[in-house]
Amino acid sequence: MSASGSPAIKPLANYAELRRAGGLVFLSGMSARQADGTIAGTEVSTDGRRRHDAAEQLRVILRKVADTLERHGEGFDQLVDVTIFLTDMADYRAVNDEYNRWFSTDGPARTTVGVSALPHPDMVVELKVVAAANS
Repeated sequence: MSASGSPAIKPLANYAELRRAGGLVFLSGMSARQADGTIAGTEVSTDGRRRHDAAEQLRVILRKVADTLERHGEGFDQLVDVTIFLTDMADYRAVNDEYNRWFSTDGPARTTVGVSALPHPDMVVELKVVAAANS
């Protein structure tokens, strides 16, 4: 269970949620996928059109990162590197605004990459993070 009381969401393939190596903690890519298979930050209108909120997806992902690190005895403040994958670079500003609510300029190093797709069509943001391990 995480600090928020939520269990870890089972990966869709055989990969580690987290690995430690050389004083670092590597988390597998995180999305806004929920335990029930839905993707947070996605609204479906009555006519079936989908709207994606990249900032909301980032917010959910960062909470999941914090929960995962805590579950493994590490801290969110130990993040040293964040890679953000966006399916639409038009979301860059909204994602930056949300990111800036979580981190100051002395936070982790960061890279943002535009990608053509993520594993589910409702995923518009994915994060890959590295943290310093507790000694």
